[in-house]
Amino acid sequence: MLSANWIPANTGNITPTFIDVNSSVGEGQRAGRAEIRVNDTIMIRSDVPSLIERPIGTWHYGHRTSRVLVEPYTATSRQQLYDIMLEIRRICHSQLHALTDYQRVQFISMNELVDENLNQWVGKILIELLNSAVFLEGRPSV
Repeated sequence: MLSANWIPANTGNITPTFIDVNSSVGEGQRAGRAEIRVNDTIMIRSDVPSLIERPIGTWHYGHRTSRVLVEPYTATSRQQLYDIMLEIRRICHSQLHALTDYQRVQFISMNELVDENLNQWVGKILIELLNSAVFLEGRPSV
């Protein structure tokens, strides 16, 4: 969803490399390997806890939340980190109901981890994928 809706003009014409850390890879390959010191990179992984269920009523139905951690890395500037965050936030708001396995995509927060001595700016963005009032005995989306 992020790479398909990315508008480079919103981030100074930068198109980052997207890496799904949780995706399966072929034999001999490693997920999550990138040159983060050279290119703007966005790593996407499950957060902890990955799945939260909150039963309602008779406990057969409830709210199910999957948490996703999006980590943008940039060697350009702190402003570039915030431009990337704003673009991710824009995509979450504009694609609120775009994922078919979930009722809603929600941007939750951004935590900045800056080490200016190493010229590396990193953010940790939390996104939640929500299903409200669903049958809990069914299989959750993965």
